Amino acid sequence: MADTGTPDGTDGGTTVAVAVTVEESGFGGVEELGFEGDPFLVPVPSAPSTPPAPQTSPRALGDLSHLARDIADRVGRAHAAVLEAHEAVQRHLLARCAPGARPPAAPAPQPTGRMDGPARVELVRTVPADAAYSVSGQADPAWILDTAAAALPLLGERGLAPAGTVHRPGRTVLTWHRGLPEAGAELLVRAGAEAVHRDERGTRFTFDWQVHTEGNLLVEATGTDGFLTPEHAAEPLPDETPWPERQVPRYPRQFRPLAVTGRSRLTWQELRALASGFLAEVLGPDFEGEGSGPRLPGPAPRLIGSVTEATCEGGRYGQGRMTAQLTFHGGGPARGADASALLAEAVSGALQVYALRCGLHLCLPDARFQPWDGGPAAIEVIDPTALGAALRCEVDVAEVGLVPRPHVVADAVVFAGDRPVARLHGIGVALHEPPGTELGALTIWEARDSSAAHDSLRQRGALQRMLLAHSSEGDLSAVTGEIEASSVTVRPRLPRGDLLMVDRALDYDAEPLDFRSGATLTSEYGVHPDPWFCRENGSGAVPNLLYMESSLQAAAQLSAIQGILHQHRDSAFVCRNLEGRATLLRHADPRGLALRHRITLADHSKLPGAILHRYTYQLSLPDGPVYSGESVHGFLTKEVLDNQQGLDGGQYVPPWLDRLPTRPAGLRRLDLSHDTRLGRGRFALLREADLVPDGGEHGAGYLLWERTVPEDDWFMAHHFRFDPVMPGSVGVEALFQSVAAYALHTGLADSLPDPAARPAAHVELAWKYRGQITPGHRRMRGEVHIRRVRRQGDGLLLVADGSVWRDDLRIYQVDNIGVEILPKTGGTVDEKVRP
Repeated sequence: MADTGTPDGTDGGTTVAVAVTVEESGFGGVEELGFEGDPFLVPVPSAPSTPPAPQTSPRALGDLSHLARDIADRVGRAHAAVLEAHEAVQRHLLARCAPGARPPAAPAPQPTGRMDGPARVELVRTVPADAAYSVSGQADPAWILDTAAAALPLLGERGLAPAGTVHRPGRTVLTWHRGLPEAGAELLVRAGAEAVHRDERGTRFTFDWQVHTEGNLLVEATGTDGFLTPEHAAEPLPDETPWPERQVPRYPRQFRPLAVTGRSRLTWQELRALASGFLAEVLGPDFEGEGSGPRLPGPAPRLIGSVTEATCEGGRYGQGRMTAQLTFHGGGPARGADASALLAEAVSGALQVYALRCGLHLCLPDARFQPWDGGPAAIEVIDPTALGAALRCEVDVAEVGLVPRPHVVADAVVFAGDRPVARLHGIGVALHEPPGTELGALTIWEARDSSAAHDSLRQRGALQRMLLAHSSEGDLSAVTGEIEASSVTVRPRLPRGDLLMVDRALDYDAEPLDFRSGATLTSEYGVHPDPWFCRENGSGAVPNLLYMESSLQAAAQLSAIQGILHQHRDSAFVCRNLEGRATLLRHADPRGLALRHRITLADHSKLPGAILHRYTYQLSLPDGPVYSGESVHGFLTKEVLDNQQGLDGGQYVPPWLDRLPTRPAGLRRLDLSHDTRLGRGRFALLREADLVPDGGEHGAGYLLWERTVPEDDWFMAHHFRFDPVMPGSVGVEALFQSVAAYALHTGLADSLPDPAARPAAHVELAWKYRGQITPGHRRMRGEVHIRRVRRQGDGLLLVADGSVWRDDLRIYQVDNIGVEILPKTGGTVDEKVRP
């Protein structure tokens, strides 16, 4: 180390240049111990051997029954001894590569005097090759953080560290900016600090450091640390910066794992097997992907002793929760400079396991883990003296997503017993393809022409799901194939998040820009085992919204694959469903199953400023068809869209109740805002309503409801990006609820125990849309005219016609709304489908 003594013109301090090039050699394996055997990759947990049972009486001549017991005992003891030896090897390996046991990046601080101004240091390191903790020749993030944190003790030499003090880590705000460098890359670390408070306990200071590679900023951090006397090292380190708080979402996103496992607990041996690439053996056959699969650092995720809980839902943010036992190998309390890196590594390792458990690796062949670069992470060490004990980490997942790459972000608290000793906010991991890999667009044509593509359906389907998520969030090149995407922002796209109800295309029998009649698309949507639209539906039944939205989105996907995005490239261009008819063929429960669409283009009509596509479609579950119909999509320029005049030629035609000269006898005012039998959460669609028994155009009953258009409407935020509009299926769902509300509030269903509503089978629903509801509108109103009521089996069948108004314009007309009211049994009114 050399003190240049060169003044730093920017901060008035001094700069110390330290050139350190260390070629660390990782532990090469059991060869270092002179052992020639092959270690077990997936060991059977060892158990104490059982000694032979004492003999109570002499065995008869020729009695050989004892041999099997004796042989089993000897084999068991030999096997246990071998396992103990191999586990000792693994513990040795862990100790060699654990951060706390690695050589320090720089000499320990030697205080030279009081620091009067800011100080800065620089040090250079080379990413070691073949280190035991590296993966696929890629630098280990914990090693990089260790390297940067090692600069802080160096700053102690500039007068920050009074004699007899120890480094006391406090709070670090960490931000990654790019992917990890490869082995052999040179890292430049620049760090600075400034004392902000001195007393008899020591020094508290603020710091910053940056790590650059090849001239690019890789990762940076700011924070507050201290050099305190040992007796004060466990005391809180004051920090005036508020700890970041994350808002709990009103409607947590319901991420659907790309593969499903029943494993919620993992032992250290199973974690070691995951690190070795045995995903299918540990988690199940659905987790087998193409390529080598992502690898975890070390022989097992370092610092994690076991995973005691892992769920994909629940937790503080409704996105999932994980609990892990931590073991800081290497012995003794962690060095102060290592504490933040150790904590980041431990929680990141837990999140890597969580990401594998969600099947995120299936999106990308040969995927690699990277630190999450979507925002800063905060790490606070509350009591560094407790970090050498057995610890428990509780992780609340805040975000699981596929854009821009599969990732998991979480907040965490680390406990020693019941006492929190550290907390983390915004820590995350992501999966990326190897450098130089081109993901390409949706491989529909490959799926059609290549049997190999069919053989890799799971991997290709996961990739498609990620690319569809990209297209719904804004990157339309994911569905355009070789057609260059338009630069105009407002273009036809699928909905986002929980409203996206198509996952992958399986087969397509036409060519791009071939809009011929008869072109077909087969696609799928994997329904969540406990989907939000059933959970929030009042009866728990599968709502009409699922079948309508999923089929219409699959139809739009067919047009996109054919090249509809290539049309009107220089204009704002949108997709709107205009009309259709469909029939629920039978009652079924698709939860946890694949809903398959077969869409056929029946007609292609090109008009000035618009293209009309008419489709026929059928939706099926593994045991057969459940829904069929036809619909028309309009692909419209803004000029054509603005000319929509509603269903009555632009004239205001009021609802039936408003057209009456006097209020009819028997009219009742209802408050439906708390009637959870109709819906809750996003499905609480009705508020105030007027009910007229025996009213309406058919004289069989009438209901009129009204609600304001919410400024923060969830459905508009997800349908579509850059083009928010209420889905027509939501307006239709409100009319289904209106029919159910009429039955439940007129006494028609009083004879049924715990009555619940569901869409009726074998009743053809017909709809027509001639307008849209956007965030700028103020009021929605809807009415239903009951056409007939019929006792049917154990329940009721109601059929009605309805309309929806936007402000003073009638824009939806819906006929043959069939609703069944049945006794609710077992929490749902749907029948379970068995594949």
